[in-house]
Amino acid sequence: MPRWDVRFDLKIDLTDNVLVRLVERAHALASVIREIPIPPYLQMELDAVNILRAVRGTTAIEGSLVSTREVQDIMNAPWNQRVLPPSREREEQEVRNAQTAMYYIAKLIRRFPDHPLTEQLICELHRQITKDIPYENNEPGHYRSHPVNTGTYLPPETGEQVRILMKGLVEWLNTPPAVNLDPIIQALAAHFYLISIHPFGDGNGRTSRAVESFLLYKGKVNARGFYSLANYYYQKRPEYVWHLDNARFSDEGTLMPFMLFALNGLVDELESVHADVLNEVKFISFRDFAREKFLSHGALGTKAGTRGFHFLMAMGRNPIALSEVYASPLYKGMTRRTVQRDIKFLREHDLVVVQDGQLTPNLDVMSQFTATAELEEPIGVEDDPQEVT
Repeated sequence: MPRWDVRFDLKIDLTDNVLVRLVERAHALASVIREIPIPPYLQMELDAVNILRAVRGTTAIEGSLVSTREVQDIMNAPWNQRVLPPSREREEQEVRNAQTAMYYIAKLIRRFPDHPLTEQLICELHRQITKDIPYENNEPGHYRSHPVNTGTYLPPETGEQVRILMKGLVEWLNTPPAVNLDPIIQALAAHFYLISIHPFGDGNGRTSRAVESFLLYKGKVNARGFYSLANYYYQKRPEYVWHLDNARFSDEGTLMPFMLFALNGLVDELESVHADVLNEVKFISFRDFAREKFLSHGALGTKAGTRGFHFLMAMGRNPIALSEVYASPLYKGMTRRTVQRDIKFLREHDLVVVQDGQLTPNLDVMSQFTATAELEEPIGVEDDPQEVT
């Protein structure tokens, strides 16, 4: 198994057109996501997904997976209350540790926006990520003093080498030219070098991703709690490992292939978060649109209209079987004709779609109000704009 002598001089072509476009796209998405106000419950859902992504790589390797629902249950439970069975105590602790580290990063950056990446911070993140978990030959928050084997290459062997390289990594990141790099490039480079040094007995991958997340958060790229690239690396683990080893041994001293690989993942993840946030905004707007429909037709002043409106609000965004509509508390004791009349009103005003025995909120109706929708021009406006010379 080969050994790689870590050096902080791998080349990155900052003028590469693909790299520049990906970095610009990531910043543009992050800016939009950051500026859209979202309700607290959606932020909690995003946090749960982010934490799930942070721990899934390690739990999946061992054949066990925590679900999003389990993560949410753990996050909502008191710290001294167990949620998973004793046989899954380690998974639960990994979730709590990931939650601690993620919130720690967010609070640190809010309090100290220009906080540098230091050895003390890296060790603190490792301590939070691995505390109270009996990993073999691992001391939370402390560098290893024994050799380790990553499976594809041999990292630096001695504790002295680790300490020298960690000091060198922090100095490299905090001095020119690296300190002047775009924060996204900094974050990805820091991830690569830290995982290559492998400074801890265990938890190196999660610590590297936490450091990456810290630098992205500091650069205002993941200000919604977006937890680095853990999910992308997990889903594409063979490619991820290949790119790491390719940069070390086969790519003639350049980090470009790894950078482009990771940047594509970052853009994909940000686009996913962006879509989630916009879908939530669409749903909130749909509820306002529905209220206006009922008001404009005087329906909210009637028992039937009030009943239909409250039913629509209670539906949420998911389809519901027509049989469940008849059995819902709002229609208890009422005839099928009454229910059908209410549904007819909702359909005629484009508020629901009925198909295959299911009733679904018509969120697509909101597309007519986007900037790309065709404008309804008032009568008298010329149909065809004339060229101005």
